[in-house]
Amino acid sequence: MFASTGPTGPERVVAGIIPDQGGRVLVARRPAGKVGAGLWEFPGGKVGPGESDGEALGRELHEELGITIGACESLPHYRAAPPPGIDLAFWRVRTYDGVPRGREGQEIRWCAPEELAALPFLPADRPILARLRLPSFYLISDVDGLGEVLFERRLVEAAARDPLWLQLREPWPAARLRDYAAHLREILAPYGGRCLVNGDPHELAGCADGVHLSAARLARIAARPGPPGALVGASCHNAEELGRAAAIGCDFAVLSPVKATRSHPGAVPLGWERFRELAAGVLLPVYALGGMTYADRAAAEAHLAQGVALRSAVFGKV
Repeated sequence: MFASTGPTGPERVVAGIIPDQGGRVLVARRPAGKVGAGLWEFPGGKVGPGESDGEALGRELHEELGITIGACESLPHYRAAPPPGIDLAFWRVRTYDGVPRGREGQEIRWCAPEELAALPFLPADRPILARLRLPSFYLISDVDGLGEVLFERRLVEAAARDPLWLQLREPWPAARLRDYAAHLREILAPYGGRCLVNGDPHELAGCADGVHLSAARLARIAARPGPPGALVGASCHNAEELGRAAAIGCDFAVLSPVKATRSHPGAVPLGWERFRELAAGVLLPVYALGGMTYADRAAAEAHLAQGVALRSAVFGKV
């Protein structure tokens, strides 16, 4: 995916995210003799004169892998930090014909998203790896509002419908949070879900899949908390907080409020265009929060969000 600057501006480059039915994605290793030899990448290449992104992607993947692509979608929220002179666009390949093989002498491999971080990737592709691990839906608990039985019933219904992660955000003592987080991990495990706990990361270390930092806690810490491998999310409301979340190495952030909400009637909503501006300022997956529903996923992704964070839409009282 290396290219040089064109005569009228950056060289357009397209890359394909190709998943299989088991959730693995296809990656390729650059062969000897090419720039970046030995490094891994998502297959793709330069957009030729007069070509659309989709046409170029189809041509490149046929030349490199021997497949004919079908349904594809642009991934504007999958952003990278490509070398100067390159404009890199990612696409998800939904369907294709043929069996992928390395037609240019490159090694190819199907990898689960969590395996990709261990591979030496091209620098331009590395910011994308975190996004592949994350679901589109990040739920925020309301156990106190619903009671445990109804809360867990709705959580299972949601997890069975879509891949999701859950933030356990209840004003409980650390001991109760630890115990209930362990219980929720058992509930989510059959669906591949994860549970993060909102609270003091020192008190909650190791009790769940990770921790979620409030904006106040984010402002007070100097380094990424938790043991190696644990997930870290953060609540943000402005560019400064997003920048801090990225600087300490958070895996993702939640940015709010995008729309007006009944829970925070005095908060001024960001709106989608301001959300896009803020999300574009960091190479960090960002979820949209505040008045979100399942139907807002498409709008969120079009404005550079990883997906939507939901509370009332899933756990609101009816």
